[in-house]
Amino acid sequence: MKSTHCSFKPLVSPYELKRPVRWDEPFGRSAPVDVEIGFGMGEMLMRTARECPDRNFIGIEQHWERLCKTLRVMTKEQLTAPEAFQNIRILWVDARVVFERLFTSKSVDTIYCLFPCPWPKKSHIKHRLFHHDFLKLLNDRLKKDGKVKVVTDSYPYLEWVLSQAEGTGFRVETKTVQSQYDTKFERKWREEGQQEFFNLNFFKKKHINVSVKKDIVLKNYTLDKFDFERLRLKDEKGEISVIFKDTVFDREKQKVLIYTLVAEQHLTQHFWIAVTRKKKAWSIAKAEGQNFFPTAGIARALALVYEAAVNTA
Repeated sequence: MKSTHCSFKPLVSPYELKRPVRWDEPFGRSAPVDVEIGFGMGEMLMRTARECPDRNFIGIEQHWERLCKTLRVMTKEQLTAPEAFQNIRILWVDARVVFERLFTSKSVDTIYCLFPCPWPKKSHIKHRLFHHDFLKLLNDRLKKDGKVKVVTDSYPYLEWVLSQAEGTGFRVETKTVQSQYDTKFERKWREEGQQEFFNLNFFKKKHINVSVKKDIVLKNYTLDKFDFERLRLKDEKGEISVIFKDTVFDREKQKVLIYTLVAEQHLTQHFWIAVTRKKKAWSIAKAEGQNFFPTAGIARALALVYEAAVNTA
């Protein structure tokens, strides 16, 4: 029977990390930090962690199923080798958010990404990673002489990434390489007949300053009068989009919970707003017990609820 047991110990909540993050704390030691973006089934992440026990490895993956399969493999190996993979920490979040908020300037030694999605359709190019601004962001987070390694099966994607590299502070080298990484996607392309892949190495030569995105201090609103029956919430769309999905009113507790979707750039967050009776006044604030990044979009959602609540008086 196939084992389904896995330990979530290597999984780190990005919301609970004290920011700015000192990565020696989650690892319990100070060591060079390498990051893999989109580790898939974890083959490369685990292999390099085995080969380099003196380095700390952070794996970023958005697909929950792949992440869980990786954790199961790690857990199985640790049954016979408890010391294995103590140098791995895993983040379940968009890589752009990680580098914007969870890494400080000059804190990472090496970044690598094997077979990122090339998003081949013209209308999907906006989803591609390693665009000009993202490369500048990686430059800032890398230490002096740091390196980014990207491997792709797609020559058009290679050309596109190269077109984004100018002015990002990197010297870029490209070459074709034989199948060697033994990942799920490399095996897939190899079975379909592709034997050579395209390797891009970005060597940091000039530092580009990109500031760390900081948390917004969220405002708590109060108002003397509020009538739930007259509450009319209006969605807002644009660079920041706020969509009100659902509202729950507990008449006995005199409390309203508003389920909100907040989208800004590449970050989408599900957020609950509480409107609560406090003695002689009403309070509008974030609901307790949820994880989110305090951003301008979250602040705007709170302000929209306040504006709508004022109109009920």
